[in-house]
Amino acid sequence: MPYAEREIKFQETLRELLQRNKATVTHKKLGSAIGASSTTVSHYINGRIKPSFETLIGIAGFFNVTLDYLVFGERTSKPEAQDTQSVSAQMWRMMTDWRGEQGRQLDLALRVNRRLLAQVESVARELLHDRENFGPAGFLSDDEAMAIEACSVHTKVMIQTPPADVVVDASGDVSPGVYFHTLVDNLRAGRSYQFVFYGRRTQHGRFADIARAYRKLLGDTDLPADLVHENTGFRVIDAELPIAVVIHEIDTAQLERREPVLWERFKEDGIVDGTLAYSAVRHDDALGGVVLYDGYHASALRMFKRDWEAGRLI
Repeated sequence: MPYAEREIKFQETLRELLQRNKATVTHKKLGSAIGASSTTVSHYINGRIKPSFETLIGIAGFFNVTLDYLVFGERTSKPEAQDTQSVSAQMWRMMTDWRGEQGRQLDLALRVNRRLLAQVESVARELLHDRENFGPAGFLSDDEAMAIEACSVHTKVMIQTPPADVVVDASGDVSPGVYFHTLVDNLRAGRSYQFVFYGRRTQHGRFADIARAYRKLLGDTDLPADLVHENTGFRVIDAELPIAVVIHEIDTAQLERREPVLWERFKEDGIVDGTLAYSAVRHDDALGGVVLYDGYHASALRMFKRDWEAGRLI
C-alpha cells in the first residue's frame, strides 16, 4: 500500500500496547525509558503532541515491536525486520538501565547520554517554533526559572557564553542581567554558586574577563567581599559543551511554601533527590529552559562533578 494511503494508528496502537502490558508498564515507566515525562506520554496517547522519529524508535524498542506496527498497526512477517527490532529493543533497554552498570558499561552509557544531551537544544527549538507544543510540563519560562533559583541552596552552571546574570555588550561593557538580583539575594542568604565555562584555550581569557566582571558587579553591591569570595567559584575547561545546563540543589520546603504550583509540577517528575536540572534556552518567546529527566538529569550531575574537578580556577 502506498505510504500516502496508509492510515496512521499510532495513538490506538500505543494505547493498546499500554493496556496489554498494564501489569508491568505505566506511563511513568515508559516515559523514563524514552526520556520523557508521564504527562508527555499522555499527550502522545491523546494526540496533543506528535513524537519525534527518535521517540518512535524508543517506544518501538521498549515494546519490542516494529515501527510499521507502532505507527500503522501493521505486523510484518519479514524475519529480517523482526531481528532488527529485537536487537534495537535490547540496545534500548541496555541504555535505559545504564545506571546499574559498572566499569566500561558505565563509561559507554555516559558517552551515549552526552550525545543525547546534544540533541536537547535542537529538539527544544523545534518544539518552540510550533505553538501547538507549548505548555508541556518540562518547559520553564524565565520567571519560573528565577522562582526556582530563588529556592536554590546551591546552584551549578555549565555554560560557554556569559550567563543570564550578566549582559556583555559589543564593546565589552558588562551590566546586570535578568537573573542578577536573584543571584545577589541568594548570596546574601549564604547560598553558593559554581560556574564552569567551556571552550577552547584561546577563549579562556574571555571567560576570565567574565569572572572578573561578575566580581566587580557583586563588589558594587552591599555584599561583604569575603562572602562573595567564599560562595562564588569560577572554573574553565578546554572542552565543548552541547548546551548550557543549570543544576539547582533545592530547598524543597521553601519551594513548596513559596511556589506551590512549581512544586506540584516537579516534586515527583523533575526534582530528583532534591536537585532539579534544566537546559538553558534563549529564545524570542523568553523560555528559560527545558527540565532534564531521568538519564539526562543524572548525566548532567556527573558531567558537572567531573568537569568541576578537572577545570582550572579563574
